Amino acid sequence: MMRSSTATRLPLDRPARSLTGRGRTLGVALALGALLVSGATMAVAAPAVAATGDITCPSTDCVRIAPAAGAPVAIAPVDADTAYLAYSGGDLLKLDLATGTLTGITTGLGNLRGVAVADGNAYITAFDGTLQQVSLATGARRTLAAGLPSLFGVARFGTTTYVTDGNGEIVAVPDGGTARVVATGLGFSYGLAFDKAGLAYTADMGQGRILQTNVATGATRVLASESYEPTSISVGGDGLVYFMVGDEVKRVNATTGVQSHVANLRGINGFSFSLAASGDAYMAGGAGDGLWRISGLTSR
Repeated sequence: MMRSSTATRLPLDRPARSLTGRGRTLGVALALGALLVSGATMAVAAPAVAATGDITCPSTDCVRIAPAAGAPVAIAPVDADTAYLAYSGGDLLKLDLATGTLTGITTGLGNLRGVAVADGNAYITAFDGTLQQVSLATGARRTLAAGLPSLFGVARFGTTTYVTDGNGEIVAVPDGGTARVVATGLGFSYGLAFDKAGLAYTADMGQGRILQTNVATGATRVLASESYEPTSISVGGDGLVYFMVGDEVKRVNATTGVQSHVANLRGINGFSFSLAASGDAYMAGGAGDGLWRISGLTSR
């Protein structure tokens, strides 16, 4: 049986509220994941790192595209034109990536933590253990699951929504079905991503692990181990798994376990990034200074 948790509103991002920096954000995230536990069963090859150049913000490679966006807690780029932004104050906004124009979809969604977009809907996690579905066309909402532990990462695969929670679990919520735990022992991961084969990826901030999980069996293996907290987790169009460690973007081949350096991000105090299908990455800057686009990250 799943346990409920009491919602606590944290001073993390909305358009009128600032994110004061990576150190504070990581501290908050780790505090939320206090009950970290180990559950990985297999480690893969040692990393092989080949450095490329830094990315400096602002520059031609890193442009602030939406200064008025404040500091969203989650970003879901859906195509070359549009991204959706979720804020801890309960707002869901649509962002025109070409013009930087923000349009409200709905508000009052709670203390939000994650957003994923599929089939004309946004799927949104909240710290009070609620998973909601919001129509992007009308703003109409419905609750898919409630009374769960605090929820963070969210992703869709097929007809199921998957979330990470504060108990180190992945929870599956099938369309029209009941929430159930499909994997445990994953530590604290703020994000969640899937590859085309349906394998899930999480970044355990507490123990510095990048994990691959088969959600059909619950089997988990360690793809990479870090000395510092990995934050964001994304699967690129190239099939590689991308994440951040401090200011460094790294990637790991989930088949071979080979890990490589992508770039260091300079001049922006961001917590995590979201990859678009184009290979561009989107990141909220520190101190509520809006949204940044890092061009061609996966091609570096």
